[in-house]
Amino acid sequence: MKARAGPSGEVATPVSSVWRRGWRIAGIVLAVVVLLVAGALVALRRAYPPERLAVLLSEQVTASTGRAFRIDGDLSIHLLPTIAVKANDIVLGNVEWGSQPDMIRLRQAAFEVSLRELLDGRVRILSVDMDDADVLLESDGAGQFNWHLAPRQRTGGTRAEGIAVGRISVSNARITYRDGKKGVLDTVTVDTLDIRPQGERESLSATFTLGSRQWKSEGEIGHVGELQAGKGEWPFDLRFTTDGASVSAAGNMGTGPRAGRLEASLSARLDTAAALSEFSAAAANLPMPVEASATLLRSGDEWRAESMRLSLGGQTLTGQVSFHAGPSSRLDADLSAAAFDLARWHTGKGTTRPPAAASAHRAQFFGDTPLPFDALPQFPMQIALKVERFNMPGTPTLSALNLHWVSEAERLTIEPLSFAAAGGEVRGRLSVALPRNAPPRTDVLMNARSLSVETLDAQWGGGSHFKGGRANLDLKLAMTGRTPRSLAASSTGDVQLTMRDVSLTGKAAALDRDIVARLLEMLVPKQGGRPDLVVQCAVARLPLRNGVAVIDRSIAMETSQLAVTASGELNLAKQTIELAFRPRVKKGLDLNPGSLVQLMLVKGPLEKPELSIDPKGTVRQAANYGVAAATGGLSLLAPALLGGEGESRGCDSAAKAPGAGAKPQTSAASRSPKLPRPFSGLRQALP
Repeated sequence: MKARAGPSGEVATPVSSVWRRGWRIAGIVLAVVVLLVAGALVALRRAYPPERLAVLLSEQVTASTGRAFRIDGDLSIHLLPTIAVKANDIVLGNVEWGSQPDMIRLRQAAFEVSLRELLDGRVRILSVDMDDADVLLESDGAGQFNWHLAPRQRTGGTRAEGIAVGRISVSNARITYRDGKKGVLDTVTVDTLDIRPQGERESLSATFTLGSRQWKSEGEIGHVGELQAGKGEWPFDLRFTTDGASVSAAGNMGTGPRAGRLEASLSARLDTAAALSEFSAAAANLPMPVEASATLLRSGDEWRAESMRLSLGGQTLTGQVSFHAGPSSRLDADLSAAAFDLARWHTGKGTTRPPAAASAHRAQFFGDTPLPFDALPQFPMQIALKVERFNMPGTPTLSALNLHWVSEAERLTIEPLSFAAAGGEVRGRLSVALPRNAPPRTDVLMNARSLSVETLDAQWGGGSHFKGGRANLDLKLAMTGRTPRSLAASSTGDVQLTMRDVSLTGKAAALDRDIVARLLEMLVPKQGGRPDLVVQCAVARLPLRNGVAVIDRSIAMETSQLAVTASGELNLAKQTIELAFRPRVKKGLDLNPGSLVQLMLVKGPLEKPELSIDPKGTVRQAANYGVAAATGGLSLLAPALLGGEGESRGCDSAAKAPGAGAKPQTSAASRSPKLPRPFSGLRQALP
């Protein structure tokens, strides 16, 4: 095609020719650039062979971390698409006091480095991908941790700069934590970990396996370089989740000179006990769901949980806890709750006991299972607990529970201990001495006032024996041993129970009427029904010496018509009881004493004593045994154990009866009839 002349007579150049000329120029420029880049790469490869690059990388990491860094395996350089260094068998050394020489061992790693810094003779890591890593994190037990990396001092006295890494990717890593005092605690397998820059912070996502459960973590953290450089507070905001559990933590962690300081808001929720099974087998007993929140503060060796809120199965504890770690460990807690029910701790568990195997030995009232004295913490503790309403299986509901637990070296004390129960008030003190080379010694002091007998009967006896009435209990005992049996066998002290104005109903009343049937008929001859038997007062005083209480009329009971006293022996060491009861008609009443049972005997193991009655009495023994079977045998003690003897020797005299070591006073006119077997060996006959 020929060029055409323009309006001014000039010849116009075709457009296609212009494009061809432009492409030729661009091709020449591109070729020059490629040649320059190729030349630069060749020069870079020659200037930085793998051996020199390995040395530069080692020097940079060593100066920035203060730890020895080496590459034991092969190292290669990939120039495209970026400059990447791949290395095998990489090692980062441990601190001097570490249990092993290496802190980190990597089977393979790839480092992406900055070209600009590399041309200046420095290595700047833009990203790192690590695979198959073994990481050892440990402490020396005195506040030092091997992950605190300190840059080395340069010749001029300045510190080397920390390593700034843009992106970190880890796969298949095993992280083991070793405490300087307790040894290896646990190992976490990190399946994947990815850290990427995100503005002023970095995003983190990870999956890891703890025990048999896989967790997922997401959130934001401060720059890794800032953590390693130790220039101030390092922020974090993380969430951890697994099946049935979630935990979140947000706050700041001190670095460098402020290492060891922590302030974080924690919250957690567990819907299944399996989420805690990796940490404690006892977690299976916790009532679900479990929710907790607190502000966690750490300064040096002191940890504090403030504004703490712990919910177990809908039961909430609030307060604060502080723990001082280190050589002088100590725990202090101040907790309170509106309501707490220990029965919920066994929710979902069967209560049916398996059938007991046949055995020639009888069951023991006090067992030989060791009490958890050895499970008490070895460091000092102070715990103040207040609960408005407290329920425990087998006991009446407690209200206004207030206790102060103090445990120190070789001693545990609970004082004060107070609560309201059964319409009355209980105060006491518990002290346990725990000498290293001797059995524990337990001292108990308890005073209970104005307890409702009817309420206690409803809780322990099904509510079919007593109506109305108030009871007082005074207990002071010293015991030695590790099992309930040894404690009972060594019990020394005094126990006194008093009751007033209690009516015996149902089977308990029927039992007493069988014994004094004709007396009741004489008192209420025109009443068609059989009214309840009212016990005006009852006293049971047990002077225990080494588990044995010799009863010398210190058990008494009075009704409006008669009084009953008891003598015999209660042996907690042998777990047996031998008591003889004798009723007497009160003075001034027109009753025939000959119509009364002359003697009632209770003998046998504590868990199932047997009753026998003087055959000279007016009671049909078979009927009494029928009542005994219906009430498990223990109700036979109800009308007799709470005994009294006439107006001159009733409840008041029983409360002041001489102890086991005192010689009882008897009048010259009193006679002591011989007791039938098995009571012929009692040291004092009944009056």
